[in-house]
This record gives sequence, C-alpha cells and structure tokens, in this order.
Amino acid sequence: MDIKTLRNGQWVDAELYTRRNGQWVRADAYTRRNGQWVNLTSQVYTDTFWSSWTQTYRTSGTKRTDYRADKLVQGYYGEAEPWGLQRSLCGFGDIQSKIAGSRIKKVELYLYAEHWWYYAGGTAVIGYHNHSNEPDRFGHSVYGAKYQKFSYRGQGMWVDMPISLGEGIRDGYYKGISIFADSYARDYYGVFSGAWDGGNAPRLKITYEK
Repeated sequence: MDIKTLRNGQWVDAELYTRRNGQWVRADAYTRRNGQWVNLTSQVYTDTFWSSWTQTYRTSGTKRTDYRADKLVQGYYGEAEPWGLQRSLCGFGDIQSKIAGSRIKKVELYLYAEHWWYYAGGTAVIGYHNHSNEPDRFGHSVYGAKYQKFSYRGQGMWVDMPISLGEGIRDGYYKGISIFADSYARDYYGVFSGAWDGGNAPRLKITYEK
C-alpha cells in the first residue's frame, strides 16, 4: 500500500473507510500513474500453494491402499481391477489465512496427467471439497465445476478455474479439489500425479488483491 500513517512512532499502512448504506466499508483510493489509474489502497499478489495430500477412492467411497493410493485416479479401468468407478481428493492445507479479506482475481490449478486410457488423452472433471485432512470416505461439495480436456499422456497443464473456488477457500467453504467423472466412458479414465510426486504435484496459483 502507498498510503501510510504515523502510529506509535512508526509508518504503517493506512486503512481508508467510507460510509455506504449506513455502514462503514473499506474505501479504495486511486492515483494517475503513467497514463493509468493505480489503486493506492491495495496490492495484487500471486501465491502458489502446493498440495499437502492426495487420495484415491473406490466406487464404495473407501480409500485405495495400494500403489496408487496417493495418486489422483479418475474413472473406470475395467473388470480386471476391483476398484470400480474411481474418484479422488486433493488438499492444500491452510490457504484461507493467507488470502483472508482479499479480492480474488484469478485461480489456476496445475495437474500432471501421467496416464489416460487413450493416447489422445481425456477429460478431467474437477470439483471442490471442504476436508482439512484426507477423509476415510470420499465426499465433495461441488461436482463438475470445471471440465478440462488433456491431449496426451504425460501432459502437465495449468487449468483456469472459476473464481468461486478461490472465494470459497477464502470464505471457508472449500479446502481443495475433487477429481471425479460420474461416467464409465473410457475417455474419463486418467491418473494424475499426487502430492508426493515432486515437480509434477498438484498446486493452486491464486492471484488476489488486498
């Protein structure tokens, strides 16, 4: 912030308020700089939040506990595997305290698709959940907030997510994302890297103003 006030012998950021509809609300102050209007009362930040846990679940809603338990698996592989129509959850720890009181401007999600049923890729169906830690059973708050097409196996992608995800995390409604396609079609069967897969791990990038 470019507006300061002297308090207890130190210069600190000043908070501006205006009276609106009978209530005091935060006010914005602007100045003209290099031909553009610049907000003096807030700044824009972009922070990246890495996943803290990932978990795949069976059709029954219970956890997978084998070699792909910590991946994000979506869809139906076939009768050769006993897990049925798989779905996954991904958590990101405490983002809320970082973005509290902010205006969300952009939300991006990084996913790395290790495998698809088809070489030509498939579609990830992304929703939201409100679990602080990985639950014993699958459950999510929003289904299908974003459908994202991937073009090949081994593709990493930043997915533009709805602003509602960032706003929900800020306001305490959501803690992370779900990967679940309610379909047995093979173009929805995919495996995404999990929280322990280094540079391929899922992460959120949130741009916010405060």
